[in-house]
Amino acid sequence: MTTTAALRAGQPWPILAYAFRPFFLLAALYAPLTLLPWVGLLLHQVSLPLGMSPLLWHGHEMLFGFVAAALAGFLLTAVPSWAKVEPLIGAKLAGLVALWLAGRLAFWFAGSLPGWLVATINLAFSLCVLAWALPALLSPEGRRHLSLGTLALLFVLAQGGFYLAWLGLLPGRLGALDMLHLAANLLLVMIAVTATRIVRVVSQVAVGESGSRRSLRFTPAREHLAVATLCLFVCADLVARGHPVSGWVALAAAAAQADRLSEWPWGRAMTKLYLLLLTLAYVWLMLGLAVVGVAALGESLPAYAGRHLLFVGAVAGAVLAVFCIAGLRHTGRPLVLPRTIWLVLACLFLGTVARSAVPALWPQHYLLGSVVLPALCWGFAFWLYALSFARMLLSARPDGLPG
Repeated sequence: MTTTAALRAGQPWPILAYAFRPFFLLAALYAPLTLLPWVGLLLHQVSLPLGMSPLLWHGHEMLFGFVAAALAGFLLTAVPSWAKVEPLIGAKLAGLVALWLAGRLAFWFAGSLPGWLVATINLAFSLCVLAWALPALLSPEGRRHLSLGTLALLFVLAQGGFYLAWLGLLPGRLGALDMLHLAANLLLVMIAVTATRIVRVVSQVAVGESGSRRSLRFTPAREHLAVATLCLFVCADLVARGHPVSGWVALAAAAAQADRLSEWPWGRAMTKLYLLLLTLAYVWLMLGLAVVGVAALGESLPAYAGRHLLFVGAVAGAVLAVFCIAGLRHTGRPLVLPRTIWLVLACLFLGTVARSAVPALWPQHYLLGSVVLPALCWGFAFWLYALSFARMLLSARPDGLPG
């Protein structure tokens, strides 16, 4: 169905036909912009009145700007099929998109606007997403997926804690940076929980397409252990980041993820790009936890190397995998990714390695190898995704179905 035919049939503009369409596209386009103040400061080229340290601004926009848009697109697309409720489309979806854009504009001018106003606009977006998703997940049909809703709620609470700390209103010893770490760690648990749902589906497809007769068996106990150890890591990292105890917990979580990966369909099936994207993100998750653990137990590895593996590799990789898989399935297309996504994957891989390894191995090349190169790779990866998927996200489904 063409866009004109869809409009004549009374359907909304394709970009507003389902939440993944505007939010995936906007998140991909915005991802490189979240780097500008931080990279500009390190290169002594840009100095903006941000109202906070460039590190906090950069962390906020990565998590509560870029990832929040991706998370909103995922939840508002998945929940209707899980809970059998009507999706958020049309004018209501446009209003939510406008609220997200207002939050981005407010944060770029956070140094000139009242802090409470900036915080209110940004938090309002997340609360609106929760207000729509949580009642559906509490229904009998959606209760099976309530764990994701709970994690989303905790993510928004961490966001609120960030604003309280930024405004000097958070009691206790925790600060704004602690809230960013908490939010980032909660995303790791979301990856593990979401993988339980996605990997089963795409693995079966990949095994079938590769001609293998292997029967897949995913052990729930292994999946639960992977999630449970990640939850323990979230708590340990919040209470005692860098302490040897939290290091051992991180290593235990890494081992649990490795154990879970052993059941994934390694072999010919892994040549399917959609499965490789998801698997590589999970491998970064395992490696990042291992590096964080080793760093907490000694001085052989810097802790920030593990953090970069976890966010630049695991979180960004998982976001990209969901963008690709959901972007194809929910626009009525087979799981055949554009060839340009191979280049996207290569750029994200190179950026992750450079951001994590260069400071430790070649500190004399820090600015070029660990700042400029990863930033260019990150920006190119997400903008190339946007270019590759823009036509799909902006046009009506070819099968004529809504969505």
